Amino acid sequence: MTELDKRRVCVVVLGDIGHSPRMQYHAISLSQEGFIVDFVGYGGSRPHKNLLDDKNIKLHLMRDLPRFHSCLPRLLSYAAKVIWQMFSLLFMLVSLSPPTHFLVQNPPAIPSLAVVWFVSGMWRTEMVIDWHNYGYTILSLTLGTGHSLVYFSKWYEGFFARRASHNFCVTQAMKIHLHQQWNAKATVLYDRPADIFQNISLDEQHSLFQKLSKEYVVFSSRN
Repeated sequence: MTELDKRRVCVVVLGDIGHSPRMQYHAISLSQEGFIVDFVGYGGSRPHKNLLDDKNIKLHLMRDLPRFHSCLPRLLSYAAKVIWQMFSLLFMLVSLSPPTHFLVQNPPAIPSLAVVWFVSGMWRTEMVIDWHNYGYTILSLTLGTGHSLVYFSKWYEGFFARRASHNFCVTQAMKIHLHQQWNAKATVLYDRPADIFQNISLDEQHSLFQKLSKEYVVFSSRN
């Protein structure tokens, strides 16, 4: 392993990279510290210009799931999505140069935590989980707290929380909860974006809500 490879991190987001400002900030911060960053995720919205212009950061976009899954029953569609993402992410990660650390966003937890844990074990690198929320609590909003898939998801997240090399989280309350629930130690990194993520102007806010109102009725005028 070269000296360059010793300062390589792979950031993993199983979602739209452009919609993940915290992980973009992590990638930019790592680059500023001299790390080479492979950023794995999905396309869609445009990431921040500073990320795109950074020569130390390379984006690796995964292929979206084919639309056929939307015609399947809900649970079967979810299973098809997980299988597709599992193999897509696995093939993507093993095709990259081995990093010293993986930094993976959670949620979504399934299948990203399992795939990253497997590849980190294969390469003997460290897996770091950045906890934004719990996947099982989000799943319970759709399926209900008593659903077997919610129970499995909770066990699954706890399994990898205890086996991660490090855990980051967004609040002190989550740090305490991770320890009480799964005996997982975490470090709080407060969700304060860098200066590159500025508040938008009033005109920009107005334009944004006009666009959103065309797609989501909750943003439209009630008059």
